[in-house]
Amino acid sequence: MAGSNQIKSSIDPLKKLIITLNTKNNKIKEFNYDVHGDELKIYITPEKDEFQSGDIVIGGSDYKYDLIFTVGCPDLESLGSPYVNHTDFFFKTTIINIDNNPENEHYGQINHIDLNSPSCSEIIFNLIRTSQPELINNELATSLLAGIIIKTDNFRSPAITPECLYAASYLIKLGADQASLINNLNKNKSLTALNLWGRVLARLKQDSHYKLAWSLVSQTDFQKSGGSIEDLDGVVSELILHSPLIQTTVLLYEMPSGQTGVTVYTTPNHNALDLTGHWQGTGSKNKARFCLPETKLITAEQIIINQLREIIKPLH
Repeated sequence: MAGSNQIKSSIDPLKKLIITLNTKNNKIKEFNYDVHGDELKIYITPEKDEFQSGDIVIGGSDYKYDLIFTVGCPDLESLGSPYVNHTDFFFKTTIINIDNNPENEHYGQINHIDLNSPSCSEIIFNLIRTSQPELINNELATSLLAGIIIKTDNFRSPAITPECLYAASYLIKLGADQASLINNLNKNKSLTALNLWGRVLARLKQDSHYKLAWSLVSQTDFQKSGGSIEDLDGVVSELILHSPLIQTTVLLYEMPSGQTGVTVYTTPNHNALDLTGHWQGTGSKNKARFCLPETKLITAEQIIINQLREIIKPLH
């Protein structure tokens, strides 16, 4: 996908350190710097006398960005480390919040929440189409169509609307490469996700009383299927689509580091962050993740599932 290589999971430094030197009464004759180990040393030679400590002021620049767009984030905590590590930036910067989730907390200065749109891509398309339609080139049209196709399960979702179909057809007219897009999505799924899906389903367990389903994925499963941890979301999306009675889905998977990763997916009936609070889970209300260090997969299964039953019990 065009531009996907520019997507980052972290934020570069947002401010610069500014050192201000008052040169009103004493000009600079020479300036240089050097790095010694972990120290930066700055050498300033005045034209006369000496600079005094009162001549120096140390401060910070304004933030690098003055506007934040969030898309599909019901709350700021859903952003994970970018928000946790830069909380002050988010509180001091204008936020435009775009979402289709009824649980969105309206945390932005501008909140554009459309509950009738099955995908945020459709919302973004409508915003651009009604303001600056000339911005939609072939690449952007393809990216927006990809978002609609993925969120509607290739237009099979019951949430599909006539407006969504109109947006998709309009994007195709604008140059979206539908054939290549669907071919690539299906090809990628057949090579990785489908193989991994079969292994996940082979170990799928359910507790109908608590409307809970879970499965285990070993490193051998990843190696033999050709899939990766990133493919698991697609597997669960298919599982949730075809298992409407399940409200909580849990995947436990072996990580290369030796840890056991756990991802909990929930329908609107439960909050994934609440269910994983005991393990300091991070993510959003419908998906949260955490890791158990030095815990075997089978042991982790017993610990996690039993604990989740206890947490869900009073909510059931």
